[in-house]
Amino acid sequence: MRFLSLCLPLSLAPTGALAEPFSGQPTETFVLPSRLTGAAPSSLLMYAQQDYFVGNFTGAIIETYSNFTPPISSPTPPGNFATGSLMAWIPVTQFYYSTTNTADPTRNAKTCVWQFAVAIDSSGVCTGTLNQAAYGDQGPICTIDSANSYIDPVSCRSQVVTYIQ
Repeated sequence: MRFLSLCLPLSLAPTGALAEPFSGQPTETFVLPSRLTGAAPSSLLMYAQQDYFVGNFTGAIIETYSNFTPPISSPTPPGNFATGSLMAWIPVTQFYYSTTNTADPTRNAKTCVWQFAVAIDSSGVCTGTLNQAAYGDQGPICTIDSANSYIDPVSCRSQVVTYIQ
C-alpha cells in the first residue's frame, strides 16, 4: 500500500492509518460472485469496466476518495449513492474510502475503507476480491452488497456495491 499512496494526487493521498488501511485493523474479505454480462471475453491483459456504488446511510454527508480516475462522486448526502465508473487495466487493485469527517477519518468519524482486486487465473477466468475495514469511534458499519456486487468471469466487468452506516 505504500506505493499506492505515492501514486495518489497529494489532495487525495490518505494520511495516518489510512495510508496502510489493513495493517492492524480487523478486515473482512469477500469474493465477488460470478455473473455473465454478455461482454466480450477477456485476454491476459485488457481493459474492463468497473462500476462502483457507495450507499450513504450515516445520517451525515460523506466524502469518498479513491486511487482511480475518474473518482467516485463526492460529496454524498445521506440516503444517496456515490457512484463511479471507469475502464481499468486488468489485473488491477483499486482502493477507495468514504468518511463523515475528512479532518479526522480514523477517530472522530465513521469511515469505511475498501480494496478491490481483479485477477485472471491461468485458464483465463476473472475473479474479484473485496477487502473492507471500518475506522472511527462513531460505530461505523461497513457492508458489501453480495446480491448486487459481481464480476463477469469472461470479460472481467465488475460492479461493486458497498454501504456505510
